[in-house]
Amino acid sequence: MSILTVQPSSKCDATCLVCPWREKFGCVGVMLPLEALEVLTENLGDFRFDEGIITCPNPLLHPKIDFIVNEIRDLCKKTTIFLPASVSKNALHKAPLKNVDVVSFLISTFRDIRSNVQTLKMLLSQGIDNIEAYVPLDSSYDFAEILSIIKVCSSYGLKITIGPYMCNRLYIYKFLEKLSKRENVEIGLHYGRRYFYNAIKVFINNYPVDVLTSPIGENCRALYLNPYGNFSKCPFLNYEVNYKKITRDELRKMLFSPCTINHNPMHLSPRISVSFVTRDGVEVSSDVLELLELIYQLNSFRAACRALGVSPSTYWEKIRSLEEKLGITLLISMKGGKKKGVTLLTDFAKELLEKYKEIREKALVSMYEY
Repeated sequence: MSILTVQPSSKCDATCLVCPWREKFGCVGVMLPLEALEVLTENLGDFRFDEGIITCPNPLLHPKIDFIVNEIRDLCKKTTIFLPASVSKNALHKAPLKNVDVVSFLISTFRDIRSNVQTLKMLLSQGIDNIEAYVPLDSSYDFAEILSIIKVCSSYGLKITIGPYMCNRLYIYKFLEKLSKRENVEIGLHYGRRYFYNAIKVFINNYPVDVLTSPIGENCRALYLNPYGNFSKCPFLNYEVNYKKITRDELRKMLFSPCTINHNPMHLSPRISVSFVTRDGVEVSSDVLELLELIYQLNSFRAACRALGVSPSTYWEKIRSLEEKLGITLLISMKGGKKKGVTLLTDFAKELLEKYKEIREKALVSMYEY
């Protein structure tokens, strides 16, 4: 997993309680030199990052922002722009928000979301529907407040992610333990990686929520570019090199050095993959089972793919190929009438899903005993 994090500006007029960017740079309003991205592109050659993260690009109306967003899109397969929920409506600019894959609003408190509902409605009404609610946890999080935030965000159909403040310690395990004891909560297995962390899918009252559980670790391939044009592995490291002096070898050394996130090494996350194999050797893989579960919850193939962050066209072909090998239909699509756009599971797929959930439940019990 390779990740490029870019902080275009050191200026911020928001009210995030915990902000590594503000603590390091203050609010002096420095904007990233565009030459820094040109140097990066030149040194990378054909290399492309899996994920690009743009943090708090204030002000969005700055003429450099569109160029910065477009450059990062060219450097990364997927791009996310992070904004505080309290960002002023007057500071929002439609173009850069539509040119990224995900607009992630940092929602630290229930007040954040309740006080800024009009901003959210304004963006949704403008056709910006690639919005994620990122709910950061620190050591002082309030469990009931987090559930209240999830309830409001789910009412607007937002994709929801719960995790640490970026590049910080995890406080997710006690949260998951409390969550697992509640009714109408299902905790899935690890399905992949989001940002700098491994991720699982949790269903709260049948609504899918991504929970970031543990740092990627030694496999983390991260690079950070600050507003002054300095490159480093992480915003918390003192070692950094300015774009005017950076070399290809130094960039490579930063990119492939071990993860620097400060985390408790005893926080171990078992990686369990559940799949089924027929007598003829046809495999129903874990990613397909995850997708079937989401389709069952959401009654929509596209919404399920969106929640998993996968391509609908790719997985449609994968499902059809699997159905042909099995000789059994897994999905039924309703294209007309009152159920327009609905995708349902066949009886066989439901039985398969029940077996999968039963095995997963046993694995989860073992995980918490571990």
